[in-house]
Amino acid sequence: MSSDAVIGSSVLLEQVLKKYAEDFAQRNPAAKVLLRGLSLVGVGIRPLLDHFVFRTLDPKERAREFLDLGYEKDPAAKLFSGRGHHTEVYRNGCAPAILIKCPHDKPGQDGVKAFGDKDPYVLAVRVEDIDDAAFRLEKQAVAFLRPSAGKKDDSLRQIAAVPEMRGGVPAGYVMFVERHAGDRRFYLPGFWESV
Repeated sequence: MSSDAVIGSSVLLEQVLKKYAEDFAQRNPAAKVLLRGLSLVGVGIRPLLDHFVFRTLDPKERAREFLDLGYEKDPAAKLFSGRGHHTEVYRNGCAPAILIKCPHDKPGQDGVKAFGDKDPYVLAVRVEDIDDAAFRLEKQAVAFLRPSAGKKDDSLRQIAAVPEMRGGVPAGYVMFVERHAGDRRFYLPGFWESV
């Protein structure tokens, strides 16, 4: 592949991921507060994206968009286990990871049927300290689901904001991820349901 093709592919990937984040923020109040704050200091969301989660009933078909953008399935990805779904991780260099979740439980399947599988279910943002991030955002009326996953001083911790609701059903979550020492694991989407 020529260097022009690689650059073009990278530009397209960044445009697609940025569009997903912006569209998510249009619907999700926590994401809207976060993106507005980041734009005020000129950071933007793209450098802080950790991963997206997409729910689907057809994981192979849903993954195709990202495979076409240069992502590859990561068979060695470590996920803290959970019940009622299957999740695959896709990576593309330093780009945010893509997790494709196939729910086997009725609420998850109903969510996919109600909202489709084209929009992200989770937008995960990397932060230095989830306690500090949650404290600052709670002052801006963003509420969080407690407890968080992971303990203080763990190399991986996550916390989810109260979800965007549509028709009384959770439609999308903003998650904050604190990673240290190059930890590449994930808590499974929905970790807040089992704690």
